[in-house]
Amino acid sequence: MIRREFLGVGFAVLDFLLSYGVWLGFYFLRRDILYSYQPGFPPTLWEYLWGPLIVGGYWVVLFLLGGLYKDPLRQSFLRRLWQRLWLSILGSLALFFVAFIDDPIPNYKLYYKTLSYYILLQFGVLLIGDVLLYAFIRYSLRRKRLRFPTILIGQGEKAYKIWQELTNNPFGTVYDIIGYVTPYSDKPNLLSGKLRHLGRLEELESILHRRSPHQVVIAVEEQEGDVLRQVLGAINGLPIEVYLAPEAKDYIGGTVRLESPQDTPLIRVGISTLSPWEELLKRIFDVVVSLVVLILFSPVYAILSILVRLSSPGPIIFRQERLGKNMVPFTMYKFRTMYVDAEKDGPALSREGDPRITPIGRWLRKTRLDELPQFWNVLIGDMSLVGPRPERKYYVDQILLRAPEYRQLFKIKPGITSLGMVKYGYASSVDEMIERMQYDLIYLANRSFLLDLKILLYTVLRVIQARGK
Repeated sequence: MIRREFLGVGFAVLDFLLSYGVWLGFYFLRRDILYSYQPGFPPTLWEYLWGPLIVGGYWVVLFLLGGLYKDPLRQSFLRRLWQRLWLSILGSLALFFVAFIDDPIPNYKLYYKTLSYYILLQFGVLLIGDVLLYAFIRYSLRRKRLRFPTILIGQGEKAYKIWQELTNNPFGTVYDIIGYVTPYSDKPNLLSGKLRHLGRLEELESILHRRSPHQVVIAVEEQEGDVLRQVLGAINGLPIEVYLAPEAKDYIGGTVRLESPQDTPLIRVGISTLSPWEELLKRIFDVVVSLVVLILFSPVYAILSILVRLSSPGPIIFRQERLGKNMVPFTMYKFRTMYVDAEKDGPALSREGDPRITPIGRWLRKTRLDELPQFWNVLIGDMSLVGPRPERKYYVDQILLRAPEYRQLFKIKPGITSLGMVKYGYASSVDEMIERMQYDLIYLANRSFLLDLKILLYTVLRVIQARGK
């Protein structure tokens, strides 16, 4: 079985082949029709072979950054059509100045004609390819030749309706229900005898390992939060997407989004994925800002290093292992703000009036200047400027026991600052970490490059106001 996200590879390969053919065909169109009366346009090996290869790769990269290959089955075809159109226009304009500008053309009108023909060919041929590939995929879904195994969590009326809608979708669906899991033992079971019973919610972790589903759909009438926490805990980092069957408040509140009329209205649980273009922009921004801070603030680093050294015996830079993206450990750097024996009795979070904090350390924490060395973590890729604050495994294990949804935060890189840090601040206990987590989960569901910029702005204001602790 192929995972749904890998379908984007199929679209990319098709775009490459079609773009290769369009460029090769367009060369003959220019040579034999548009410029047939112009000397100086002979064929070359470069034009026949290497040129189309480079151009095909160029178009795939452009469409990748535009997000056309990110879960194509969930994209609205009309939105995809619009994205492909404006990307085709922009991409063709860029190629015009690289490849067409030196053509032996006697007047500018022929330039416009050449560019227009290429845009129409590139857009039109790839659109036909899209239509045919979509039709093939939908046909395969209806015939069950392309399957995306899904487990349904529920047993009541809501679960029964979701099962019927997914099963009877005439267009085919990415949700292939292979069975259901019962969350309650004392509730009516409307799916009994109609769908394969896989077990109880308490057995979900072993069920997921045995069945290897791509998706889980939660459709329960009550205590949804508790069921969701159990499901997230059972998934435990597996590449499984989780969806909720919406309630009336979700429809009224506008949280239900449909890309296409043929979709089943479900709410995706987890992070809001950035397009490859936004991911690239975010990384470039991280690197540029980190370099600027490390270079321009080097006198500040030097002064703070002297102050830390004079404040108490011990190293200037404090190193500590934290858990990053996908719970991979990394070494985080900070200016030391505590005495060297601060944790001789074991891990302990700082608190108001903590005697372990040095005098200069107290000021560094208030201004958050102790975080400055973490720009090196950002530069080498361990962290981002904006993301959930990284914690030690000692505390992560405690949090996960009480709030399994905390595992969602490890799907992206941790950050120097976050929505939780802006809205809540530093946590001095596991309880406060769990409270702050709510803001970081909100960030995951709404993240964008623009939101990152807003969080950075508010962080700068907090630093100026020295409102840390």
